[in-house]
Amino acid sequence: MQKLTKKFVYLLIFSFAVWSLVPMLRLSLSMDTQEAIVWGKYCQWGTTKHPPFSGWIAYAWYVLFGHGDKAMYALSQIFVTLGVVYIYKLARCFLNQLRAILATALQFGIIYYGYSTPEFNVNVISVGLWPMCAYYFWRGYTQNKWRDWLLFGILVGLNLLNKYVGAMLLIALGFFVISDRNIIKLIKNIKVYIAATVVILLLAPHVWWLWQNDFEAFKYISQRNHGGSITSFWGHFVYPLKFVMAQILFALPALLTFACFWQHHKSDDFTGTSTQSRFICCTALLPAATFALICLLSGNAAKSMWGFPCLFMWGTALFYFLPFNVDEKVAGRFLNVMFVWVTLFALAYGVQCVVTTSQRYRTDVQSVTASLEQKWAERTDKPLKYTGADVWFGDIMALYASHEIKPMIWMSPKNNPWFDKADFEQSGALLIATDNGEYASYRARYGAAVSTPQKMTLEFTNYFGKTKEKEILYGFYTPWEVENAEEK
Repeated sequence: MQKLTKKFVYLLIFSFAVWSLVPMLRLSLSMDTQEAIVWGKYCQWGTTKHPPFSGWIAYAWYVLFGHGDKAMYALSQIFVTLGVVYIYKLARCFLNQLRAILATALQFGIIYYGYSTPEFNVNVISVGLWPMCAYYFWRGYTQNKWRDWLLFGILVGLNLLNKYVGAMLLIALGFFVISDRNIIKLIKNIKVYIAATVVILLLAPHVWWLWQNDFEAFKYISQRNHGGSITSFWGHFVYPLKFVMAQILFALPALLTFACFWQHHKSDDFTGTSTQSRFICCTALLPAATFALICLLSGNAAKSMWGFPCLFMWGTALFYFLPFNVDEKVAGRFLNVMFVWVTLFALAYGVQCVVTTSQRYRTDVQSVTASLEQKWAERTDKPLKYTGADVWFGDIMALYASHEIKPMIWMSPKNNPWFDKADFEQSGALLIATDNGEYASYRARYGAAVSTPQKMTLEFTNYFGKTKEKEILYGFYTPWEVENAEEK
């Protein structure tokens, strides 16, 4: 068993190392990662997309490593590894050590625990926080210790400060509580109310921020939820099916691995209790099922990546309800397969980084920001303080320019409430747009203060020298020029 435990630890280390290093083949961080860093720098208790926790973590880590963007890949793996450790701790509450190790290792066959993790964002943090919340809830529920309930309250608060869909886990836990005969005892438990108070205290500043900013984040959620193209009656059935099938597809390597071993070594030695069974069913199935139900009732689409943290109990559930005979030899082969999956995922990601000419992977951020700064300097001797652009170009300018430049995303002060509107309008901005429609929206909002757009060609070159060109537009928001013209 000691040898097998070491092999499992080596799997954790291998996955951490691979997914911290392979993404360094990219020239530029993902858009979500850059956005999180910028949020952490400028936001306090909220953003117009998500709660603030991911930004706090991202910016603190970014500063800690001297604004080294490559370190962000390791930050993602810290949360993934933290989640995997707590999946194991939770699995040990229901399975023997051997099966708990395999149930946990099985998660590496799900792309949410590998291929998707280089993009540090709220979903990656959720992979760490959801198992922690579930573990301390189970400990509090079964052992009723102050420490567990307090940690549960703190983690739930942080989980909701990270992403609102953390509420899906609370819904699953709520169904479990309702289904259990001890619900009355739980209702009378003062420790539960203390945990709830901790959650409320943690969320209160964010709720106040939302109130002051017209709940802009919920408008973003509504827009994302209406992201489907099917508007007919069939959307009520297509979208939930599409969401569920996406989760199965993303977990397919894990499911196939389990099915293969179960077919050859299946067993009937189920020894669980009804309480354990209900808890595992609720946490493994209800979060994703709730998303599907929302799609079914509303007829709106749900992004497949919203299921990112929902699969944390799938490995435990499979080994709990469909046990198979395991000895150290079988377990060793199982872990070998998981090493193979991690390697294959990493190779696929590495190949993509090497051959792609995608803007999101191959933007030479230093060169682009220097060129755009030069355009501003050629136009005016005023210091460049703001950039009006989409998320991608706005955050690149904010992170890689030679001095501090604040990103006014979509040229909308309402969408960037952390900036001084008066200062923005007095200082002007360098404008960047990816097409004529986007630039036209800037001119429609600010009129004559926005200059005629000019073209700039960017090149994205892969490791084999293949180059793709993209034309962008740039211009200037210079309200003082309009004022001077009017005075004359």
